[in-house]
This record gives sequence, structure tokens and C-alpha cells, in this order.
Amino acid sequence: MTSTDVERKGRGGRWAALGLGSLAVLAAGVYGAGYAMAGDDLPRNASVEGVSVGGQNAEQATATLKDALQKRADAPITLAAGAKKATITPAQAGMRVDYAATIEQAGAGKSLNPSHIWNVLRGGGEMKLVTDVDDKALQAAVNAQAKTFAAKPVDATVEMQREKITVTDGVTGTELDLDAATKAVKKAWLTSTTVEAPITRAEPELTTAEATTFAEKDLKPRVSAPLLLDVGKDKKVELTGPGIGELTTISTKDGNFVATPNLDKLFKAAERKAEPLGLKAPQDAKWQLSGGKPTLVPGKPGEGIDRKAFDKLVPPAMTKTGAERTLKMPVTKKEPEHTTAAAQKAKVTKVTGEFTTTFPYAEYRNTNLSVAAARVNNTYIAPGETFSMNDTIGPRTAGSGFVDGWVISGDHMVKENAGGISQSGTTVFNALFFSGLEHVEHQPHTMYFDRYPAGREATLYYGSIDVKFKNDSPYGAIMQAYVNKATPGNKGSITVKVWSTPVYDKVESTALNKSNFTTGRKLERSGDNCHAQAASPGFTVNYSRLFYNGGSVVKREPYSWTYSPTDEITCK
Repeated sequence: MTSTDVERKGRGGRWAALGLGSLAVLAAGVYGAGYAMAGDDLPRNASVEGVSVGGQNAEQATATLKDALQKRADAPITLAAGAKKATITPAQAGMRVDYAATIEQAGAGKSLNPSHIWNVLRGGGEMKLVTDVDDKALQAAVNAQAKTFAAKPVDATVEMQREKITVTDGVTGTELDLDAATKAVKKAWLTSTTVEAPITRAEPELTTAEATTFAEKDLKPRVSAPLLLDVGKDKKVELTGPGIGELTTISTKDGNFVATPNLDKLFKAAERKAEPLGLKAPQDAKWQLSGGKPTLVPGKPGEGIDRKAFDKLVPPAMTKTGAERTLKMPVTKKEPEHTTAAAQKAKVTKVTGEFTTTFPYAEYRNTNLSVAAARVNNTYIAPGETFSMNDTIGPRTAGSGFVDGWVISGDHMVKENAGGISQSGTTVFNALFFSGLEHVEHQPHTMYFDRYPAGREATLYYGSIDVKFKNDSPYGAIMQAYVNKATPGNKGSITVKVWSTPVYDKVESTALNKSNFTTGRKLERSGDNCHAQAASPGFTVNYSRLFYNGGSVVKREPYSWTYSPTDEITCK
């Protein structure tokens, strides 16, 4: 390199340095000029979200923006999913507009920020609102509305009443997607007042499709046609479809529908239907009264459908159709459930409880009490069994031999079928009470009748009010009942005796202690249905049943009942 070249290069470097320095001075001048130009007033072209604020000072611009945009900023945002809607209020959800920062960004005031200087130098322009969102507050506000969209999934159900099958649709569960909803509300603010709520859905465990399939493939075949049990000699026991449906329970297990037939009841139904075909059921050994004394009637073996085969073959055949619903059913010899040997151990030796009540003459009483006594008479209660007055007498209908008589209805007497039959319940209750058997159920009348011992009497109403005692002794018990009919001018009576073997030396009742007496009203009534009625007091009675062995009380049972007063009714 020559000395001339070095000299030239030195001169070029000096010129470059002088150029860069000049540019720096120029830039500094422009920057300074921009800073000097900035002031309280906004640049002439400044606008925010389409609202012109050019030339206004900060206070004026803030007022202008608030007037134009605050309503939009405060507008509630609706989360909607179909008919379900929830409202988010921006101010309460931590969403606000920062007007001071917005005005500053638009060019008000002095700042060394290059973007601010540039905005001033170019005369301003369109700017966006500066907003401040508290994300935690917003999410909390959305979360507070989540319950509006929440619905638990509901399983589909299947019901079967005899042959009628009903499927109830399942319901899909819903839940608000909190994160997505929070983002959607934040995005919609200042631009929209309605947001489609983001929903997550949960199908029920048991869907409508599953329920429908179960009904079609499992249940319909069960009730579509009779199930025929071929017991030989061209004899078939028929279990009807409706009967099978009535004795089938529908449940769920491990997320599936399950149909469970009541095989015990179906088997008993099959046995009943087999008897007329010549399959004689075994006869239980029992005690009965003969010549006024207990006599053992030996049990007799019979024949019947094989239970093990029944339990094995019947359930799978229920879901079959056509010829597969006819089953070859084995018949076996059957011993009675209550054998002669067992009955001998349950020996019946003497009267352990006895009671008699009297009644005034009325033909309906003679009839109804005689029918009731005839049905109670010779009833055998095996050890462990429970005697039910309603089950023993059965429904009280004219076809059963009962006639109309007087019964209590509210605060007065009315005529009804089998009226007066409660006297048989009272007599049975007392006989069993003194026999020492276990008391299960009884209910005295609401009004007191002085021909009965207070509290120690019982009313009856088929299907709801009963007299029940359980034979908790190791011995059998026979009920004996008979009526001496009343005649005009002479009272009748009903007597019930319990024959068994005593467990206790003696069973007795304490005195019937009455207290808290009340008085009824005096009423006047008219019309063909009015029946005069005498007054009687109401009161509370307390007493106990005492069980003796070895001369001492070994058990005590307390009883209490409160009677309502009987109104005096006079008919015009």
C-alpha cells in the first residue's frame, strides 16, 4: 500500500464519521422537537375506538371517551346455552377501562417514549382502549354462574307392569367449561354482549339406547307368550307372560340393566297350577280341633315339580321365543314342609288363652260375627308363624257372607259392609293376649265402647288395621272361635280360645288406669243420614301385660291408648 492510499483512506473515515455525527444531531433535534411539541392537548388526528379526541386536553378527552364508550364497557355480557342464560357484569368481574393510560397512549402529555414522540410528530391517529382485567376476579364471576349450566346426567329407566314395558329416556349431563368461558367473556367484552356458553356434556351411565335394547331383547320375550312346563302325560303347567312380568324385578348392576325373576313365587304359582293336573301337593301335619279337643293330623307326602330343575331351566327360557318356551320339567316325590314328627313336638295340650265379649241384638252382628268366628275357628299357628286377623278372615265383601252394619267414621257412626266385625278382633286380641304369644300389631278404636275393656280392644280395617300375634313358643297353637247369637231382649256373645302348651305359669293384665278425661260436643244434625248418638268421654288408659313363672313376674309389657270423646248427636 502506498502513502497516497493511506492518505485517501484517512480522509474517507473522517467524512464517514462526520456523516454519522450529523445524523445523530439531526435525530436528536427531531426527538427534541417531538418532545417539545408534546403537551396536555392530544394530537390533531387522535382518536380512540373511532371516537375523535384530537386537540382536546386530557380531562376533556377522558370525558369524551367516557361519554362515548362507558355504556359499552359497562354492558352486561350474557352467557347463553339454549334456554339457559347467565349474566356477567364487567365491573364486578374485574374488567375496567384505563382512561388515563388510553389518553396518554393517544398522545397527551410529555414522554421520552419513542413511540409517544413518533405519535406526536405524525399528528396522532387511531388508538385502542387500554383495559385492565383482573383474571382471577373474572374467573370467579364466571364460576359463580356455572351452576346455571350444570345438570347431572340422569340414567334411562325401564319399568315393567305385567306385560306393559315403559322406557324413560336418559338425560345428558352438562357442565360449563370454565377456562373456555372465561376466555370467551374476556374476548367479547367491548365488542359483544352475548357469548355462546362453552358446554361439556356427560352421557348417563345407562343410556336410552341401552334401555331400549334391554326392553326389546330381554323383557319383551319374557312376557310375549306363556312359559309351558311339561310335567308328563300330556300335561303342561302354564306360567303366563303377564304373571312372569309381575314377578320380575328390574335393577342395575355394574352399569347394566338386570331382570331378576322371583323364582320362589313363580314356583309356588306353578305348584298351584299343577294340582288340578293331578300333581297332588304334600299336606302339612297340623293340629286341629275334633270333638272339642286338639287332634294331630299326620302329614302326607305328595308329588310336585322338581325345584332344582325349575331354578335351572326356567330363567334362561324366559328370554326365548317359540318352541324354546316349552320345557320338560321333572316331577319328584315331595315331603310336607311341616312333618308329622315336627307337629308331634309342637304338642297342643290345653287352653292357654280365652276371652268372651257380648253384644246387643242386631241381625248384622249375628251374621258378621258368625262369619268371622267360622273363619278363625281351627286356624293353626305353627311355631314361628304369625297370625293375621285380616289374612284369616279375608276381604269383607257381600260375596264373602258379610252384611252392612255400623262402623266408626271420624266422629260418628255410619253403615258399611261387615260393620261390627271389630268385636271379633277385640275377642281374638284378648285371647291371644292372655295366651302369652308375642304381640305384633293391634289398634284400639278411636272412641270408647264400654262393653270392651279400655285399651285392651282392637278395631279392624282390611288392608290397613290388623290384629297380629307371632307364635314365639316351641309349641303349636289352635284358635277356637264360636258365637252364641243374640235374640230380641237377650245379648249374644263371641268366644275365642287358644289351645297350646303353656310357656308361662300365668299371663294377666294390670288394672286399666284411666286419666286425662275430655268431653265431646253437643251437635244437632238433620237429614235422612242423621243417626242419633249418645255422648261418651275421652280419656287415656295405661296398663301392662304381666308374665309369671315360679310365682314372679319374668316379663312386663306396657300399653297405652288415648280415646277421643264421642259427640252427642241429636237429629232434627
